[in-house]
Amino acid sequence: MKSKLYFFSILLVILLLPFQISDKQDNISPELLSDSSVGYYQSTTCKISLIEFYSKNFGNSIDIYFNNNNYADVKCFGKITGVDKLENSYMVSIGTNTSINFIIQTSIWFLFFLLIPKSNIKTNFSPVLTLILPLIFVTQYLGEDKFYSRENIIHNSEINFNNYYLISMFLFLLLIAFVCQDLFEKRLENLINFFPFMFLIVGTYSGMNLNIYLVILSFLGLQSLQNKENYSKLDFIYFLVSLFWIFNTQNNDYFFDGDKLRGFTNSTFNLTSQIFWIVIFYLFCKGMVAIVKKSWINLDVEQLTKNFLISGSLIVIFGFAGSIYPIINFFNFYIFGQNKRGMKDFTSVAGNTWRGFSSSAESIGEFFGLIILIVIYLFIFKKFNLNSRYIILLIPIGYGLYRSNNFAAILSLIITTGILYTIKTEIYKNNRQKFTLLATLLVSTLFFVFALNSNYEYLSSELLYEATLHQDFYSDPNSYKSFLQIEKKMLERDLNSLLYNDENFKNASSSYVFMVNRFTQEINIPLVPNIVALLSTISLLINRTEMWGIFIAKFNPTLLESLFGVGPLQLNKYLSEHNIRLDLPDYRLQELFLPHSSFLDVLIFFGFIGFFGVLILTIYLLTKKNNNHMFKFICFYLIINLLKSDSILYLNTFCLVFISFSYLFYSKDVEINEKKNNLFNLSNFSIRYSKHNSNN
Repeated sequence: MKSKLYFFSILLVILLLPFQISDKQDNISPELLSDSSVGYYQSTTCKISLIEFYSKNFGNSIDIYFNNNNYADVKCFGKITGVDKLENSYMVSIGTNTSINFIIQTSIWFLFFLLIPKSNIKTNFSPVLTLILPLIFVTQYLGEDKFYSRENIIHNSEINFNNYYLISMFLFLLLIAFVCQDLFEKRLENLINFFPFMFLIVGTYSGMNLNIYLVILSFLGLQSLQNKENYSKLDFIYFLVSLFWIFNTQNNDYFFDGDKLRGFTNSTFNLTSQIFWIVIFYLFCKGMVAIVKKSWINLDVEQLTKNFLISGSLIVIFGFAGSIYPIINFFNFYIFGQNKRGMKDFTSVAGNTWRGFSSSAESIGEFFGLIILIVIYLFIFKKFNLNSRYIILLIPIGYGLYRSNNFAAILSLIITTGILYTIKTEIYKNNRQKFTLLATLLVSTLFFVFALNSNYEYLSSELLYEATLHQDFYSDPNSYKSFLQIEKKMLERDLNSLLYNDENFKNASSSYVFMVNRFTQEINIPLVPNIVALLSTISLLINRTEMWGIFIAKFNPTLLESLFGVGPLQLNKYLSEHNIRLDLPDYRLQELFLPHSSFLDVLIFFGFIGFFGVLILTIYLLTKKNNNHMFKFICFYLIINLLKSDSILYLNTFCLVFISFSYLFYSKDVEINEKKNNLFNLSNFSIRYSKHNSNN
C-alpha cells in the first residue's frame, strides 16, 4: 500500500508541477475567460500557468478546449501561450515544448513500468550494445529534419560539437538505454502478462515521431543479437531486401506528418530516414521475438485476461471522462501518449462511430472484441471463473465495442464464438472432417447465392469502376464532363481504350494498368474466377469498394517495388507520388486516405513476395498441430478484421498481431502446453502472483 502511495505521489509531482510554475511576483493574474478577456490572454502569453488558469475558470460555463503547443519555447512550458475563439468555443493553447515533453513523459511511463513485478531470473544485457542504441535513435533527428523543425523550436540537425541540442538528445537517450537495462533485466519474462496496457498507455511522445515501446523493444532486440542462436535465414533475407530499399531511395520532397500513425511511421523518404526505420523495424521485431521466447514459461493466462479487462474498461472510462472534461482530455493525451487527441464530446463521427480514447474506432473496436473473445474462450474450454469484480468490467468494454460501430469486429466475434461452441460439442469431435466439409459448402453456397442474385457485370467490375473514377482521366475543368466520358467507357466495358489515350495512360497508376490487363485478358480458365472480379466481389461484400478503388488509383510501384515493396512503415511514396481525382466534399478531402486493409499495407511495405510470404506463414501457423488453441482463435479473429482495416499501422495492434503469431510459431507443441495447464488454476495464480510482488 505504501509503495502505491509513493508511486501516485511521485506521479502527481512529475505531472502537475510543470503546469503550475509561474512568476508569482509579476502582478499578472488569470481572468475569467470570456469574449472580453481573450485579448488579455493574447497579450500575457507565457505568464499564466495552466493550473492558475483552470483554478480561475473552474465552473465557467463556456466551452473550453485545451490545445498543446509543442513549438513553444522552454520558458513557456505549462503556461498559456494564446487564446482564440472558434465559433462558440475557446481554444486555449498550452506550451508543451517537445524537448521537455521527452523528459517528463519518459519519467511518467517508466514509473508505470516499475509496477511490473520482477521475476527470479535475471537477463544479462550487454553494456556495449546499450551504448549503440542512442546512436541509432539520434539519426532520426537527422533523417526527419522536416518533421522535427516543425515541432520543436530548438531543433537543430547540424552535426558539430556546438550543437548542444543533439548532444543533449544523445545523452538523454543514453540515460533511457541504461534505465531500460536496469528496469527490464528482471522483468523481461513478465512483460507479456502486462502487454494489454499498451492500448491504454499508448506511449507516443508529444511533438515527436517516436514511441516509448519502439525504444524499449529496439533495446531488447539489440540485446538479443549477442546470442548467435537468435539469427535465422530470415535475417539474411531482410538484409538483402534492405539493400534494395536503400538503393531505391531517390531525391524527393515527400512528407507525411504522421497524423494518427505518429510514432510508428516514416515521415520522410530520404536515405537517412529510410536506413533508420529499416534498422529500427528489424530491432523492434527482434525485441518482440525475444519477449516471446523468454516469457513462454511465465505466461499467465489468468493475469493476462484480467489485464485485458482492466485496460479495456479504463480506455472506455478515460474516453468518457475526456469527452466531458476538457482538462482530462488534455491530460489523457499527455499522460498516456495518445497518437491523436481523444474525442471531446459524445457525438459520433458520421452519425455512428465514436472512437473515444483511441485514435481509431476500427482498431479499438477490434481490441474490445478480442477481450470478449478471450473471456468466452476461457469460459468454454477452461471452465474459467473470473471474480465478479472482473466480470463487471465486460459492461464498459461491450459498450465501447457498440459505440465504435465496428461491424466487422462484432461479426467476427459472433462467427468465432459460434465456431468455439461447435468444436466443443461431442458431435463435432466425432465428425470433424464432415463438419469442415459442411462449413466449406455453406460458405461457398452463401457466396454463390449472393453472386447469382446480383448483377455479375456489376459485381465483377465495380472495383475497377471506382478506381477509374479516381484516376485523373480526361482532365477537364468541367469534372462532370470527364465523369460522363469515363462512365461511357465503363458501360461499354471498354477499359483498354481508356488507356489508348496518351494522357490517360500517363495519369494511370501502374497497379490500375495491371488490374485492367488482368480483367480484360482473352485467356480465361473455365470455373476459375477472374482474380479482379473476385476482388471486386469481396470488396462489395465487406464495403471496401470505394477505399480499395482509391488504393488502386494511388498505388504506383515500379516492377521491383511491386515485388519487394518500398520499405517498412514507408507510406510517403504511396500517399504523395501519384495524383488522383477525389470528387468528394471539402471536409473529406482533409482525411487520411489509407488503403483500409492491413494486407494492402503489407503489399506497400514488402511487395508481393513479402505479402505471399506472410500469407504462407499464416496458413502454416493456423494449421500447425499443437494445443495452443487460444492463440489460434486470436489469430483467426485478427485476420478477419485485418482484411478491412489498417490496424497494423498502429504500434500496439501490430505488437498484438506479431506476438500472437509468434506464440504459435515458437510454442513447443503438446508437451509444454500440457505442463502449463496449471497456469489456468486460480489458486496457483494467487501463489505465483504473490511471489512476483515479493520480488518487486
